[in-house]
Order: sequence, then structure tokens, then C-alpha cells
Amino acid sequence: MKKLFFLSLSTMMMMSVISCSTETNDELLNEKTIENVEDWDHIQLTITDSSKQLGKYNALGYGYNVLGEYANENSTTLKIIDTDKFKAEHHPRLSEENLLSNEYTENYGEDAAAYFQMISKKVSATQQFKVYGKTIPFSSAILSNKKYDPHFIYGNYSHIIKQKRFRLNESHELLSNYLTANFSKDLEEKTAEQIVKKYGTHVAVDIYTGSIIDMIFQAKTTNPDRASAARIGIKTIVGTDNEIDTQAASKNYEKKLFYKTRGGDKSLAMAGIFNLKKMTPTINFYNWQSTSTTENAVLVDFGDNGLIFLYDLVKDPSKKAELKLYIDQYINENQVVLES
Repeated sequence: MKKLFFLSLSTMMMMSVISCSTETNDELLNEKTIENVEDWDHIQLTITDSSKQLGKYNALGYGYNVLGEYANENSTTLKIIDTDKFKAEHHPRLSEENLLSNEYTENYGEDAAAYFQMISKKVSATQQFKVYGKTIPFSSAILSNKKYDPHFIYGNYSHIIKQKRFRLNESHELLSNYLTANFSKDLEEKTAEQIVKKYGTHVAVDIYTGSIIDMIFQAKTTNPDRASAARIGIKTIVGTDNEIDTQAASKNYEKKLFYKTRGGDKSLAMAGIFNLKKMTPTINFYNWQSTSTTENAVLVDFGDNGLIFLYDLVKDPSKKAELKLYIDQYINENQVVLES
């Protein structure tokens, strides 16, 4: 049985790869994804720094496109709420909490749609959708018609070090009085399509910052219980369950593991893909993990109500209706759908 053993902070992943920087370069990932899984054992991904310049409270008050990645600065857009002005006038209602907590989370699904349904339920504003589709890094997941290949199962395991939580504890009505001048101007001058392209679908109002180690498992399976196969697949790799059914685990094939770090010391960050048929991963994340601070923290999670629809901050009834119609249609037409 192939396992990735965890030591501690409570458990620290042991694997050895060469360090890179922070945000995954999607074009390189697509170039490097090799169709014949027999041909390679490990792909080290070159990653570049995120060019996003966020505010004092990180992504709080910024636009967010839920068709991107889950809780990732790559999917933030431009500032919508003037958090500095709001803080000055309603100091207690913008909370800033120091946490320094460690959390371990897992998600899995019998296919991409089920996997993203589980992830989407983390936030109340997206629980009725199957969004955050760019979280899956494998180009093999998406077919030429932009639908997802139904043959793959998915699971992910994340170790999140939460440094801070930022929240806007106020009603939509009050928050709508603190829109940035640029966003207010665009509401008057731009179409709904133009606004969504520039600002996204939602606004971040409750976020966590810190660092994260994320591992995403992809495979095919002969197991008729595909959801169980996905869960067993990721648990087998990270070694979090000593009672794994090895016979069930052996029914998974064409197995790949993507890993990446975000936050922490950029010079120690790493990302890559393992072909699990060819090798057993051995990674050491300890040096990187020990560098996590409030200064190098990035967006890593949302609160249960961490996103609100962009149109909920619009006062003009006509513009609000226009945006709601467009955003609802935009999400429904572009959320994760399987090839039938």
C-alpha cells in the first residue's frame, strides 16, 4: 500500500522534491500533463508569484469569481467594498482575529460533479451549485467540449494553517453604502456582462488567511462504489487511516497525485504531480511549513457565509435585477457538468 506518512505539527508530510515559488502556472501544467501515464513518474511544476495586490485585510471586500478555484487569490478580482472607510466608521463590525490553528480537511467524489458539489457546499452562497471547477489541476479532467470526463474519481486532502480571520459583520444594506468609487461608477456605466468579467460573481466578506498544503488525487476505478473508491484513494496515499481496505484500494488505476503549497516562504514552496503507478511519493514539507507567518499569509478558506452575491450590494432595483439575471445564468451555464 502506497502511503504518504505524516509526522507532526500534528502530522508533517514527508516527501522530497525541489523547491519552487508560489502560484501554479496553468499553461505549464497543461503542457506537462502527459496522456500516457506509463511514460513518467514525477513532474515538478515551475510556479510563479501571484501578481495580485490585495489590501490590508487580504481579499476581504474584494470581488470573487466562483467559477475559478476555491479560496485562492487567483480567483479574486477588484475591490468592491471600501474596507478602510467601513473600519473607520464601524470599527467593531470589521473583525480581525488572530488564530494560529491547524486543520485537516478532505473532500471526495465519485466524479468531478460530485466532488465539486461537496466543495461548493462549504459556502452557503454556492451550496446549490457545482462550482470552483479550476480547483482540479489536471487537464485530462476536461474534455474538448469543456465538460468533465465522468470516468475519473477525485479526492483531496489539505493541511491548513490558519493565521487570521477577517470578517465584515454587517447587513448587505449597510455594506452597500461602502462601495468603492470605481465599482459605483462601473455600476452606472457598464453592462452586467462587463461587470461580472471585471469583478466576478460574489464578494468576500468572511475569509481566513494562512498557508496550505493541498493534495488532489485523480484516478479511474473498477469499484462499483465510486465515492468510497475516491475516499479510499486519497486516504491510502496520505496514510490517515490504518484500516484502509487494500483490496478496495487496488481497484483504482491510472492514479495521479497533484500537490502544491501556498503561503509561507516563497523560496521553499513546491508543486508537482506524481504518477502513483510508477512510484511511491516521498515529500518533505516540514521546512516550508515552519515558515508560515501572518506576514506571508494568503487566502486559504472562507467562513460558512464568506461569500455574498455581488448583486446583493446593488441598491438600484433595475441594475440589481439585470445583474442577478446575468450572474445566475452565467453560473448555471458554466458550472461543472459531466459528459453524458
